[in-house]
Amino acid sequence: MSSFFIGLDVDSKKFVSFITDEMGNTISKPKSFPNSPSGAQSFLLFLLELISKSPQPISSILIGTESTSIYDWHLANFLSESEELSSFSTKVYRLNALRLNRFRKSLSEFNKTDKTDAEAIANYLRLSKSLPSPHVPNDPYSSLKTLTRYRYHLVKTIIREINTFLSYLFLQYSAIVQTKPMKPLIGHTISTLLSSFSPEQLVSLSLTELASLISKESKNRCSEPQKISQLIQKAVRESYRLRPELSRTLTFILANLVRTIRALRNNLKEINKAVSEELKSFPNTLTTIPGVGEILAAGIIAEIGNIKKFQSHNQLAKLAGFVWPEYQTGNFTAQDKRMPKSSNKYLRYYLTEAANGVRKYDSVFSEYYWKKYQETRTHQHKRALALTTRKFIRLVFNILSTNLPYQPKRSNAYA
Repeated sequence: MSSFFIGLDVDSKKFVSFITDEMGNTISKPKSFPNSPSGAQSFLLFLLELISKSPQPISSILIGTESTSIYDWHLANFLSESEELSSFSTKVYRLNALRLNRFRKSLSEFNKTDKTDAEAIANYLRLSKSLPSPHVPNDPYSSLKTLTRYRYHLVKTIIREINTFLSYLFLQYSAIVQTKPMKPLIGHTISTLLSSFSPEQLVSLSLTELASLISKESKNRCSEPQKISQLIQKAVRESYRLRPELSRTLTFILANLVRTIRALRNNLKEINKAVSEELKSFPNTLTTIPGVGEILAAGIIAEIGNIKKFQSHNQLAKLAGFVWPEYQTGNFTAQDKRMPKSSNKYLRYYLTEAANGVRKYDSVFSEYYWKKYQETRTHQHKRALALTTRKFIRLVFNILSTNLPYQPKRSNAYA
């Protein structure tokens, strides 16, 4: 009995295959196929021909792709669902790009081409002792996962645009960024004023006119519009002066950024509604944990999938990257332990956001967070939150495994 290990290097137009056996003997040299339904079918026929010509019966087929984008997704589905390959215990793996890159370097391979990449993937399948879970073509979580991952992208985009807005705002109104007469500076009222008027126009307005504009834009929610008006005009006067043409350009840019951020925030509201609606298909008890709403629960559930594939919370923590590998040589033991980057960034994000919410509402997690916060003088919040998230992962594993609602009095059982 023999096994085939197949590496597929996939891009938007084509994919290159390389096939080896368990002894490292080359079954098929690199061969290119179009990344299309007809190309996938051609590769399947080519593979079946190789199987029929094999001197030994084929017991299993392992196929790997480098999961750097979505270009390999259709091909992974096609091969996973193939009835012709089902009798050979075929498994398809979408492999982590960072781990493949490290493996490629260990081979002392200096050339990086589609052909060498396909060969490296095949050998990784052959030699690796810890392969990920096989690709599931009809994954029931795929719709929810697509929504939550797009939401992650949208949130990061909004943050990037806000930081860009604040950078340009400092050029136009340096003192306003420093003093913050209204918080946040990207709030509707203050951002509308700063992107609609030049510094000269804001200063020329009377306090009554400016206060009236603040009341109008805030829908009378601002309790002290007169005082805010004074602070704004004072900050404008204390800001650096710019040439009129540059000031006009910055006002134009700020107005465009405000419109972009508002449009993105509206999109985020729509995505949140879609996520909440999709989550109804997956009954869960994660939302019984204080501080964990539907959106964060959806992101966690989408990335974890079926909790039964994890034997312990340690495996779940490893998937999210919340492990601290030891580094010891001779008499030296490193004190600083870095978390691995080859993890699921989406799961890591949603777990961290959820843990940050839980520690604000649950006394057990709050006490644990502040205990870890006070243990160091550097990176206090970042370190404490990471450790709190690791503790939270144990709770998530138990809640999803038992499907029971969260019991605050029993929270120490998850510690």
